[in-house]
Amino acid sequence: MFTTISRPELYCPYPQRLHPQVYEADAHTTDWVHAFHLATDESSWNAYHDQKFTWMVARMFPDAPFFSLCIASDFNTLLFLWDDHLDALAPNEFNTGFERMAHHMMQILQAGRTFTLESGGPLLAAMSDIWQRMCRISNRAWQARFARSLKDAFTANLWRMQHVDHARNISLKDYMRFRPQIGGANFFLELATLMGAIHLPADLRANTQVKNMGLYCSRTICWANDLYSFSKESELGDELNLVMLLKHHQQLTLDQAVEQAVKIHNSEVALFNNTADVLTAVCAAGVRPVLERYILTLGQMMKGNIDWSGKDTTRYQYVYA
Repeated sequence: MFTTISRPELYCPYPQRLHPQVYEADAHTTDWVHAFHLATDESSWNAYHDQKFTWMVARMFPDAPFFSLCIASDFNTLLFLWDDHLDALAPNEFNTGFERMAHHMMQILQAGRTFTLESGGPLLAAMSDIWQRMCRISNRAWQARFARSLKDAFTANLWRMQHVDHARNISLKDYMRFRPQIGGANFFLELATLMGAIHLPADLRANTQVKNMGLYCSRTICWANDLYSFSKESELGDELNLVMLLKHHQQLTLDQAVEQAVKIHNSEVALFNNTADVLTAVCAAGVRPVLERYILTLGQMMKGNIDWSGKDTTRYQYVYA
C-alpha cells in the first residue's frame, strides 16, 4: 500500500551525486554478508539487496576511497539488518536482546574485544571486522569520538523502546532532542569525517557554530527519514515519528502534519546553510579549506539521504511526490 501526498520538494541545494564505484562496493558487501552469514537464505538477502543500502552511502560519500566506501556500505547494511533482527524478537526478548548486543558492541569499540562467528555469532563478528578496518584508517581520537557517539545512539534507542508504545505521551521537544541519536545520524557525522579524511582542528570542532551545523545536518536527515517512513511505521503501530507527533500534538490533519514537517526540515537546511556561510566568512584563512570540505560533506549527506530515499530504495511505502 502506498501513501501519496503532494507537497513542496524537500529543500536541499546540493548536487545529486553517486560514487562511480557503487556497483563494485555493492558486490563487495554482498560477498561480505554471505561470508558472515548475515542473511539466513538467498531469498531474504535478495529482499534486503533490493533496498540498496550501498546506494545510500554511495550518494552520501561520492568521493570516498573505495576501501572506505566498502566499510560504510558494510556498516550501513549491518545496521539495517540488526534493526530488522530486533523487530523480529518477541516482546519479552526485545529490551534484553538490544541491551546485550549493545554491550558487546561497545566492548568491541572501547575494549578492543574481537568476536568470531563461533564466539559471537554473525552480527558481532561482522562488527568486529568493520571496526578493525575502521581502525586501520583512523586515529585514536576519531575512534573515541565514534565510540561515544555510538554509545549515545544506544542510550537514545533504549529511551525510544521505553516510550514507543505510548508515543502520544512524548513531547515534541523530547522527541526532537533524541531523534538524531535514535536514527544514528550523530555517529554518521563522525563517519563522514572518516570517509572524507577530514581532520578538523580541535578548536574548530569545539566551536559552537560548527556543532550547531552538525546538529542541523543530523536533524534534517532524520526529518527527511520521518517523512519517508511514517506511513510504514504507523501501519506497524509505531507513531514515534515527527509527522505523527505533529498531527497529534498540534491537532492537524495528516496533510497538514506532513506540510509542517517539510517546513521544519527546510528551515533547518536553511539554518545549516546560513551557519556555514557565517563560519566560512569569519574563519581563519588557514582552516577555511578543511572547513569548506566539511560543509560540503555534510551537505552531500543530507542530499544523498533524500535521493536514496526517493529514488533508490524499496524500504519505504510512502511516495513523496
